[in-house]
Amino acid sequence: MNISGVLVHVQPKRMDAMSEELNAIEGVEVHAATDGKLVVTVENEKLHALADQVMAFQHLKGVMSVAMVYHESDDNENIDIEEFLAEVTPACTVNTCNEQPSQEAS
Repeated sequence: MNISGVLVHVQPKRMDAMSEELNAIEGVEVHAATDGKLVVTVENEKLHALADQVMAFQHLKGVMSVAMVYHESDDNENIDIEEFLAEVTPACTVNTCNEQPSQEAS
């Protein structure tokens, strides 16, 4: 089992709706909500599925940022961290969002 603590920053007017939406997702629980910040835990058997689920939070209406602040695994799933990181799609940053590097002309 994998469990992660996640801070989800949302538009304050969407906080209640986002809390309900997140709580409706299997394995997701909102523990605290104040001033547009939601403290959330996510549980999943598979590390890849958990990471994908947390990354998907960024695409929910009203979400401004998502930060995984804690992760724990029971070590039943042997993961090569280098292999895992190579498979994870980079998150959006201030200037880019999953942009592919431009190829230079020869």
